[in-house]
Amino acid sequence: MNKFFLILTLLLSAFLQFVNAQSPTIEPEFFAADEEITITYNVTGTSLSSLDDAYLWMWLPNNSTTDAPSNINPADSDPEATEPAKFEKLTENGETLFRISLTPTTFFNQNAEDITEIGMLLKGNDWSDGQTQDFVTEVSQGFSVNIASPSGNYGFYETNDIINVELSSSEAAQYQFFVDGNLESEESGITEFSYQHTVIDDGLSHDLNIVASNGTDSETFNYSYIVNPTVSNEPLPTGLQNGINYGEDDTSVHLVLTAPNKENVFVIGTFNDWSLSDQYLMKKDGDQFWIEVSDLVPGQEYQFQYLVDGEIAIADPYTEKIGSEYDDPEIINDNRYPDLMSYPSGKTSHAVGYIQTSKPLFPWTDDNFEKPANEDLVIYELLVRDFTDLRTYDAVTEKLDYLEDLGINAIEFMPVMEFEGNLSWGYNPYAMLALDKYYGTEYDFKTLVNEAHNRGIAIILDIALNHQFGRNSLARLYNQGDYGNPTSENPWFNTSARHDFNVGYDMNHESQYTQDYVDRVVAYWLEEYHVDGYRYDLSKGFTQKNTLGNVGAWGQYDANRIQLLKRMADVQWSVDPDSYVILEHFAENSEEKELAEYGMMLWGNENHNFRNLAKGNSANVGGLSYQVKGWNVPHLVGYMESHDEERVAWDLKNSSSETLAQQMQRLKLNAALFFMVPGPKMLWQFGEFGYDEELNNDRLGVKPTRWEYLENPERNKLFQVYQSLIKLKTRTNYLNKDNFQWSGSGDLKWARYNNNNNNVKIVMMGNFSKATQSFEQQILQSGTWHDYLTGKEIEIGSEVDFNLIPGEFRILTSEPIENYIDDAEQEEIVLANERSHFIDNTKVFPNPVQDQLFIEVEQPIKNLFITDLSGKSIPARVNKSNNRYTIDLSTLESGIYFVNYLNHNKQRQQKIIKF
Repeated sequence: MNKFFLILTLLLSAFLQFVNAQSPTIEPEFFAADEEITITYNVTGTSLSSLDDAYLWMWLPNNSTTDAPSNINPADSDPEATEPAKFEKLTENGETLFRISLTPTTFFNQNAEDITEIGMLLKGNDWSDGQTQDFVTEVSQGFSVNIASPSGNYGFYETNDIINVELSSSEAAQYQFFVDGNLESEESGITEFSYQHTVIDDGLSHDLNIVASNGTDSETFNYSYIVNPTVSNEPLPTGLQNGINYGEDDTSVHLVLTAPNKENVFVIGTFNDWSLSDQYLMKKDGDQFWIEVSDLVPGQEYQFQYLVDGEIAIADPYTEKIGSEYDDPEIINDNRYPDLMSYPSGKTSHAVGYIQTSKPLFPWTDDNFEKPANEDLVIYELLVRDFTDLRTYDAVTEKLDYLEDLGINAIEFMPVMEFEGNLSWGYNPYAMLALDKYYGTEYDFKTLVNEAHNRGIAIILDIALNHQFGRNSLARLYNQGDYGNPTSENPWFNTSARHDFNVGYDMNHESQYTQDYVDRVVAYWLEEYHVDGYRYDLSKGFTQKNTLGNVGAWGQYDANRIQLLKRMADVQWSVDPDSYVILEHFAENSEEKELAEYGMMLWGNENHNFRNLAKGNSANVGGLSYQVKGWNVPHLVGYMESHDEERVAWDLKNSSSETLAQQMQRLKLNAALFFMVPGPKMLWQFGEFGYDEELNNDRLGVKPTRWEYLENPERNKLFQVYQSLIKLKTRTNYLNKDNFQWSGSGDLKWARYNNNNNNVKIVMMGNFSKATQSFEQQILQSGTWHDYLTGKEIEIGSEVDFNLIPGEFRILTSEPIENYIDDAEQEEIVLANERSHFIDNTKVFPNPVQDQLFIEVEQPIKNLFITDLSGKSIPARVNKSNNRYTIDLSTLESGIYFVNYLNHNKQRQQKIIKF
């Protein structure tokens, strides 16, 4: 028999929010790959009708690596590259049309035999302008049949409804129409067949089969339907919980769905070819539906959905792996998740869940891992998408040696639960027990966790449970349209948000249904992936108190919210008593104090203040200290940057005329104070080498990694200072909170640890101003001190103040202690403009200067030269007379330059302005 194809056109009745679901018409109806076709989209009455330009996006579903050469987003490309895909916009009979003609073989630059199916959609100039739903049509290669009605694989009907059956074929054929295997109608020698079938109303499912044959080739179309299905009420078997229940029998699973006020639920999937069958009608017990699915092959993956009341197809809310019609094609094309099953296009729509019995067990080797104490945490916040150019879990695993060398003892991952789209921050989740597949497989992430634990690094997951997005199965069970707002019947979600900062759909945390869901999610990642705790995104939103329009009221003490958070924490600690509970809260201090002293940790944002300090401006960073807040426990997670705040280095770079070396010194100074204050600390990825790409120019967009910054000597010095300070906190016990004093205000800031358990005093002092400052001697006791970063001894006299130039800092210890900077020139780790305990009395004037620059010194200086902003040496004539140097700058162009010289064995640099 010759090969032939059945063309199945899915005409979905609903449309997606922001995504139009029109299907095109193609002329001729039956075509070969090397024939010209005309594709027309009727966008009348849709948002796409307002587009000035539209483009055709085409691919070959049977060859996942082949897209049309013109598949380039027009907004990001040369117009010539996308011109072949540009539609003509027309108005005919009052309707708005987009039309294009093409020959598939030419359009794809492929041979005809390689084009058996074509996928297509219409899109605007940019993806944000809108697009149609994916549409797939098959290419004629011989006898072909098109099914116009009924659409899909199944349907639910009312008593006395009529199903219109309409088919057409590329050549004359014999048509046979069967109902439950019995021949109902037969016609021959026709190219169009139609029949009206009155539904059978007996509470059972029924099968319609249409066979079309030209005498040589034949094709069968199957459709199932039901009228008022009869649901069996039977008690839920003991021990079953919501979701997929695996037992000792690896050929079956029990499925449980909670769906209050729903009438019936069918299970559809690859095991029944996505069709209705009485065998897969779930039993009911109160609010819950359940079924045992048998005859499964151990180890084989199956995709499935719940079809609720014949209208809503959803993935299991507790599925541990999810299939997406929108996200999976890219994942498969780029081989980001090897051997991923294709989405069952043409069989169903919306997300699908996965069943797999006898899953391979992961070989964990982290039994001896001990979580760091809360107060000792140094957390590295990380977005897998932007941490490496590969954007994979495996690539992060490859960087664990780097993170271990940096000294951190915890990684906080921005959300890795399945989120909408593939390139996201992750705060738009919809399947909370499923790992996002764009970054890799479940095995890959478990390997990452295991390897981190073997290096002493804890894993914390950022988790969004304030809300969920529109694809979430629990939201879709009771909502307006496919992805609209939840209705009042929804027991998990509020119909509208309770606070102004909500995104997605707001969860009702007072509902027992929501609490049961949250508890399952929280326990799952602790047990299945061995994670060590959570950072709860937008935890202030875990309340039913309605403060819309009043952000201030939202942050006020909320006893109900406190009880909800305590309840959730207690459930988490019942699973893992030592697990971390971190809140992004920012509420009234009395509420945060109560939560902290209950055992939770809370974010402490000092970004604004440290940005000011880096620029030499005044700022009080007292909010970095739990003691300043009046808390009795060190549970304040202080940070200078997080994913949400503008980068300190970017702000400094764009507001300072200082050299890169001076800017890096300011960042070292910030770090020196930051890490010396007791309590858990967090840094955002790449802060350790002065990452200076702007956040807010494209807040959620992909950012460059800048690993090459580590090759820059000044940035590498910053990295080494971070490394030394972090390891002082994570690998020693010198920083004892019980013997701590400090001053976080004023231009001169200091921190001191006295008489700690090791009988070692440690003093940090730094000049955050723009002028030389002098510390009073009382901060240091007379005697011999040791510079932690250089290892050098410093003698402190009883009547000598300690002077620091702008940006300079010292960390001094009363006894020599471990130093974690492995560098032959440790002295160079601190900036080129660093000072010892003396003042440089060199005078450089006038400044600004026109022709002659004078330098007066107390003792001769060496290596005097001029550089421009790039660091390039500029020739200039120098004359010396006694203690005055005269430099002729008359030939220099106007601009900013630097005078460089060696004094007291230290390289100095001063900025001058030539006019």
